Amino acid sequence: MIIAIDGTSSSGKSSIARALGKKLNISVIGTGSIYRAIALKMLNFGIDENDDSRINTMLDSTIINIGFSAGKISVIVDGILQKPNDLNSPNVSKFTPKMACKEIVREFVRKIQKQEALNHKDIIIEGRDIGSVVFPNAEVKIFIDADQTIRAKRRLADYIAQGKNKTLEEVLSELEERDNEDRNRELSPLIMTSDSVIIDTTSYTIDECVEKIIKIINSKK
Repeated sequence: MIIAIDGTSSSGKSSIARALGKKLNISVIGTGSIYRAIALKMLNFGIDENDDSRINTMLDSTIINIGFSAGKISVIVDGILQKPNDLNSPNVSKFTPKMACKEIVREFVRKIQKQEALNHKDIIIEGRDIGSVVFPNAEVKIFIDADQTIRAKRRLADYIAQGKNKTLEEVLSELEERDNEDRNRELSPLIMTSDSVIIDTTSYTIDECVEKIIKIINSKK
């Protein structure tokens, strides 16, 4: 069974996907982590998002492996385990949506997602176009959302935990920009499909959302 979880930035979809995977003891693929890993490598190599030639060359020599254990997703790029603080840095967060709109990058990521799906009987795949583009026939489709101010406060808390100085206004502006990019990009825009079940996390805990999704999964069996 493929469980597709899509949703807005900082809505809690990644945390919910990991908690769900831990609860059900099945693997989780965090698409955002893959894109962030590619963005980080591009930044480290000084590759511009419009330089298709260099992007292609880089991807041809890039090997990404995803692991999931004890509720945590690990991303290994070219044999090197990526540090969460590096993947979630402000520079990577700002660069990722610019790079992720490239078809050559999205195709590279889709190959990883589809291979992982073939490798597992049951899998949770989380992102922004999983139910709409990558796995339109997924047995379960969930769309996670929350109030934008609440999402900004959550991201701000993450930044503070990482020792980064940000104001709520700055983070809210970042989120507004990211939401606009996600929903209006030409390739694979963020949409909620007609057969998705929406879960608004504004007033619910992660555990409560997980229980809701488990009920949906059980109803599909």
